[in-house]
Parts: sequence; C-alpha cells; structure tokens
Amino acid sequence: MSKPNPPEGTQEGYRLPPLRHISKEVERSIQTVKDGMSGRRRVLPTKWVRLNKNLMGGLQPGKMYVIAGRPGVGKSAFSNQLIFDLLDKNVQQDLMVVYWSFEMPGDQQILRAGSKDTKLQTFELLSVEQKLSQEKFNSYVKETQKYKDYPIFFCSIPQNMDAMKQANEQIFLKHPKKTVINLIDHSRLVTGREDTELQRLNTLSKGCMWMQAKMKSITILLSQLNRNIEQEHRAKNQYQPLLTDLFGGDSIGQDAHVVMMLQRPYDLYNITDTYCDEDPVGLLAVHIEKNRDGLLGMIPFQTELSTFTINERKLGTS
Repeated sequence: MSKPNPPEGTQEGYRLPPLRHISKEVERSIQTVKDGMSGRRRVLPTKWVRLNKNLMGGLQPGKMYVIAGRPGVGKSAFSNQLIFDLLDKNVQQDLMVVYWSFEMPGDQQILRAGSKDTKLQTFELLSVEQKLSQEKFNSYVKETQKYKDYPIFFCSIPQNMDAMKQANEQIFLKHPKKTVINLIDHSRLVTGREDTELQRLNTLSKGCMWMQAKMKSITILLSQLNRNIEQEHRAKNQYQPLLTDLFGGDSIGQDAHVVMMLQRPYDLYNITDTYCDEDPVGLLAVHIEKNRDGLLGMIPFQTELSTFTINERKLGTS
C-alpha cells in the first residue's frame, strides 16, 4: 500500500501536532464550571479578598504571575507575604515553594518575615543603635521557628533556565502530586548564554511556560520596570505604570497570565494628591494591567515597610 502524501509544505516523516476536536474543549469547559459549583475548582486563594476576586479566586496551577515595579517599590516584601499567606491559607493542598532568591539570601527573607511578625524594624533586630533585649530576641526566635515547617526551599545562587527546569523536573518525578510554586526574584538575575539580555528574558519566559505546561507549576516572577515611567511627561499621570514599562515586556508580558505592577506614589515620587481616588500616604498601589480571565484595575494596599507589613485597604478607608 502506498503512503499518503504529506500535506503541502511538509516533509516526508512529518508528525501532525496534537489536535483536539472542539467537542472535547466544550466538555472541559463544562467540567470547569461544574467543578466551581461543587467547590472542586483547582485554585489557591490568598488572604487578600479583593485580590482573590480579581484573580478569579486566587492563583491557578499552570499560570505565570508577574509582579513588576521599580527598584525599592516593595516587590520582594509583597511576594514574601503572598507566599507565606498562600501556604497558610492552603494547608490542605500539597504545595512546595522553590524560592529562587537571587537578589537576597534566604536568611534575609526570614529576617523580613520576622520583622513583620514581631513589629520590630530590622535595624532594631540587628542591634544597630542599641543591643536587642533578650525579651525581644526571644520573641523573634519564637515567631520565626514556625517557618522551619514550611515547604519552602531556597536557591540563592543565580542559575540559568536549564538548571531551573531540571530542578523542577526532578521534583516532579519524585513528587508528581505536588504543586510547585516557583518564585523567581528577579528576572534580570537569571543567567544564560544568550547574546542579549532581552533574549535571555525570552528564554526565561518560555522556560517557565514549559514548566507550567508539563508539570502544572505556578510561576511568580518578579520583574523590573524600565525607566520610561520616570520620564518627565509621565508626572502629570502620577507615574501610573503601563504594560510598556515592563522590562522585556515583549516576552514576559505576552507569556504572563497576570501582570501586577506595583507603585508607591508618595514614597517614591512624593505625590500628595489623590492617586486613583486613594490617599497616597502609605499606599502600595497594585495595578493589574493584564489578566487573561479575570478583572483589571488597581487594588490599594496599606503598607508599613519598616516592618514589611502589607494589608489590603478596606473599602472607604483611604
């Protein structure tokens, strides 16, 4: 029997990509809605009610969440609290966090968490001006001991995307039922052999997509903004961030499921006028600029970053 001719434009020995009839996708869509009705929809809620609403209930396996902002805006503090709250809120889930903490080592991340829990500033904890009292030291030890039981693993030495993919694949082979959350802090510190930084960011973004598709992992990727936001003509818009401000936006922005852009208008730019109908003092504005299946808009948070404390503002409290 003669072989069928390959489709026009293909070569002998071709393989068709996996195709699914629309009827299969209809059934999957119906099942998703049914799972929501019965409370079986796979989603990880945060402790932040308004953020959960915008994210359709919380973070979803197989998705990338980009948290972006200028240096010093509070990306690490925001993502730290997000991770700890996710683990506290979803103790029934089999979760594991791989914290690619390239900007600061793990012990400093715990120092920040302990500062939030004890309400002691880091200069107090480190005895900069005066020796920390034994009572406060005991309080710090007590508050941080609980973190020993969290399923978090740190890597503080910058890695390339291949190493990160291999680590995830090994975890998946040993623990196929776990949902792995990769927190990458931050995108520009991932190494690689690419000729340009933008090519390296593209490799990073596509690698995260591969992990999400193959292992249903979640990526929380911290990213910087370019300097466009600080141009003089942006002042009249109170330096509100845009997707075009995202560094490497052509790859990271397109591949992300959600892009959250952080801004502290009072602390970074001394803006005293109302910002998006909110009092700018102490405000961490979380602008959701991209959301594939949820809501856009700005969610106001109240910060006390001297102790790395971040809470959603209640409606009508600005």
